[in-house]
Amino acid sequence: MKTSRRSTVDNPRRPAIKPWRPTVDGRLPTFLFVLALVFSGCKPKSKFPEANLPLPPGADSGVYAGQYIQTDYGFGFPLPPKWQWLRLSAEQEVDEVARFADPTGDMMARISVQLLGEGQALSKKGWEESSEKDLENHQFKIQKEDPAQEWKTEDSGPWVEIPYRVTDGRGADWFDEEWALGKGDLLIGVHALVPGNEAGGEGGRKFLKSLEGALTQIHWYRPIGPRGISLDRYQLQQFTEGFCGALESRSASRAGDYFDDMFPDRTKWDTWYQQAVAGDPQTFQLKAELSGLVINGDLATATFALTRKNTGSAAQKFDKSFSLSKKEGSWKIMASLDKK
Repeated sequence: MKTSRRSTVDNPRRPAIKPWRPTVDGRLPTFLFVLALVFSGCKPKSKFPEANLPLPPGADSGVYAGQYIQTDYGFGFPLPPKWQWLRLSAEQEVDEVARFADPTGDMMARISVQLLGEGQALSKKGWEESSEKDLENHQFKIQKEDPAQEWKTEDSGPWVEIPYRVTDGRGADWFDEEWALGKGDLLIGVHALVPGNEAGGEGGRKFLKSLEGALTQIHWYRPIGPRGISLDRYQLQQFTEGFCGALESRSASRAGDYFDDMFPDRTKWDTWYQQAVAGDPQTFQLKAELSGLVINGDLATATFALTRKNTGSAAQKFDKSFSLSKKEGSWKIMASLDKK
């Protein structure tokens, strides 16, 4: 089993929430999750297919434009409206990566990730056994188990979902759903509990339906960390991709935001760029791309190709080379390397 360093509670960028305690009336918390060891002898694979996936919109796991994105393992799904993303605390399980609640806080769901070894895969029987053992270990007594179901995703294989009726140590009734998805060497588990008296009501049905809708829309990104791209490399790639977008925007001020305040050839650059994008925007197209990159720690040399395709004429291509520096934690263009 392997967890990412950036997922731990020691991460200063991830503030803790209140400790997880029983509710005021003495009930157990509405949710309890441990992703038990479905498989033993876990040994992570060394080759990851995630290398060709798109980058996440940010370096840290969190909510971006209505999507929850887990950056250590590279997956995301739409966050249902009004759901709360609860930041992890010191009481989280070792494999837990996220937790969510409905607006009332009575219905909650947690997500955990486990790395599988060579030749290991998710099975319905294995997930059922693991789920039942986990419930028993946390003093839940299974009253009824409904048949397992499979829920299709667009490109990730099916989720396995097992519903249970359980009672806690105080005799309170709960409706429990155990979800699992295997993809490559990842096993993603989701465990949600809804108070028994709410499971059949509008609120409980809506919560579980929203969970189903979110999980079946899971999608994938290139992880940031040991499984994918390093944080430093991610930041540089975000910078170069952003500059390409700025060049295509035809906005001199937007492109100028990528230059250091002390850039020595600013006037010359502004004049060249304004001439390169001059004219009726309806009569030509712009395409910018990174054509060369050499990295040396916090310094880099980058070449960008800007192609202008005018309607009815041949394309014009311009190459511009710059020295870059990671200044005060963010990348900036420091100087032009074009021949004078």
